[in-house]
Amino acid sequence: MNTESDVIKIFVPMKIAKRGGTAIVIVPKNIDKDDMEKNFDERIIKAFAKAHRWKKELDEGKIGSLADIARREKITGAYVSRVFNLNFIAPEIIREILNGTQPRTLKLQDMLIGKIPELWQEQKELWGF
Repeated sequence: MNTESDVIKIFVPMKIAKRGGTAIVIVPKNIDKDDMEKNFDERIIKAFAKAHRWKKELDEGKIGSLADIARREKITGAYVSRVFNLNFIAPEIIREILNGTQPRTLKLQDMLIGKIPELWQEQKELWGF
């Protein structure tokens, strides 16, 4: 028989939010990053890989323009341009994304919509790093 003294109550401060059709747990900002499990966002990682590959192709002359990439990939030029701009993200942000330690609330759409700040510190502040 269970009594009140047999019950252990644990309080975990968190918030559940819906982002991109998926429920995610948002932990308080004062939690140490080392204590949280890593969160590898494959969509963001794949977008960075595309941006890097496209830049390399342009630098090596394998492709002439972003419009050529759009035609080859059968996607809009606007989307190619937004993804290509990921090449100008602060190296520290990229490192955290590849390590799976970026803010859990960060989604690819957050990085593709709007103008990416030129200053790396502004990028960190905008996306919660």
